[in-house]
Amino acid sequence: MRAEDTYDSLEEVLSNIPDNYKIMEETIDLEIQKAYFRFSKTITIDSDKDQAAQLIRDLNEPGKSGDELKTLLIKLAMLDSVKAYRAIEAYHQHAEPGLKEWALLSLQQSRMLLQSTLTGQQQVFISTGLGGKADKLRYFLIFPYHLKDQLHSIQAKTLEDELHFFIERYNGEVESVDRQEKFSTATVLLPLRANIPAIIQELIDECNQYGNFLSDDVLITNMKKFTQEEILKLLKNDFKK
Repeated sequence: MRAEDTYDSLEEVLSNIPDNYKIMEETIDLEIQKAYFRFSKTITIDSDKDQAAQLIRDLNEPGKSGDELKTLLIKLAMLDSVKAYRAIEAYHQHAEPGLKEWALLSLQQSRMLLQSTLTGQQQVFISTGLGGKADKLRYFLIFPYHLKDQLHSIQAKTLEDELHFFIERYNGEVESVDRQEKFSTATVLLPLRANIPAIIQELIDECNQYGNFLSDDVLITNMKKFTQEEILKLLKNDFKK
């Protein structure tokens, strides 16, 4: 399993996360997320000029450039203001495609600030490329085959059945399973602190009792869903298929 070393490092981080964390449910491209947080570090609030009412007027004023709108959204998200939150929420509903995800990140930042104020506790916000649901993160799994040909129908059903069994056994959910000629993919939800490599290895070991048809080199990611072309390239270059 190629995920073990990475998971060991991740597990150390997860052990320090308090119980009052919030997982972003929406799927947002990681490059946009990184750009947002880099940009937000350059923004400061001028308490005299950056009042919620003025920022809201500016946000809804026609003719603003993309960077101006991004700055306004971040500034509103930095204000401890319900009005600012509602303004971002309203803007997100009609935002242009290039700004919709940015507005969503601003909305989440604003929500966390308000929750911190109301509860008196610092909120921890967890965001991945694939998002999540409640206390679960979403993962995209790629199962390469040992076989040269497509799976037999019985093997395909075994993989799907065992996937549901093991994921649900550890309080997760299977959202989708897709079978291709050289691999199968699945999208699943698992609790934040679930031992993903151990669960998947257990699944593989069980499936391989019925013909040793799955490779141990499973790709586990919460960054993005790979296309068929990207997966075939991985299988050729990384897994040496």
